Amino acid sequence: MTQQSEQPEMDFGAFATPAANHARSRNSPPAPDADGLFDAHGASIICGRRQCWFEPEGELFAVVQFKETRIKLTAIAPGRWDPVAVLAACIKAHGGRVYEVDYEKVVPTNPGGLDEIRIARVVGADGLRPYLSKTGRYFEAPYGVWAPVERPLETEQGFHQTFRVSAGKPTWAFRILLWRHGAPPTSDYRVRRALRALEDVGLVHIKLGPRGGMATASCTWTPRAYLAPAQLSPADEEALEMLA
Repeated sequence: MTQQSEQPEMDFGAFATPAANHARSRNSPPAPDADGLFDAHGASIICGRRQCWFEPEGELFAVVQFKETRIKLTAIAPGRWDPVAVLAACIKAHGGRVYEVDYEKVVPTNPGGLDEIRIARVVGADGLRPYLSKTGRYFEAPYGVWAPVERPLETEQGFHQTFRVSAGKPTWAFRILLWRHGAPPTSDYRVRRALRALEDVGLVHIKLGPRGGMATASCTWTPRAYLAPAQLSPADEEALEMLA
């Protein structure tokens, strides 16, 4: 079992410490292939950033280990590893909970053309609940969304069309991550952690602020984070060429 080079100075119990930011600035995240998968080296870096060991057992199987806990991992293709499965294995090895997307309850809106489900699977595998399993604590209305409050907004502000967000809608942290609604995207610890996971799998590019902190970082979605453009049939393309 080979020790990861980043692990001695990386403590991912605190994602915004100067030491963690310094280590990330010197060690760029691994790059996925055209299918969004990683080779063993890339998977080992993702695990090392979470203080886990990645030990391949041939080209189809591997073990992710944290202390004495070992999680079996199966490759998608020979020598190719799904980053969602790698993140989930690390969370399970740490004793955390993985949140999967319930496709029967979730209706993605894909704001700005983002692939919401892909993003939700990544952050859910890293321990952030992307969608509500029951009625939420924040309110929405036809004219906007509000943060959690103790009393309904209609009693405080005179609005009569507000209602608590139902199950299957994005959690408040996931909403901030996607829409940046009401606060900068890095102001919440859960959002900062989710952004780091998205950076690791190649969906976000993070440029740290002047002092190396996440609170002033600039975050940009990569092309992989967006839905693929719809492809027209040959007949439709021919019709467009005739109109042009």
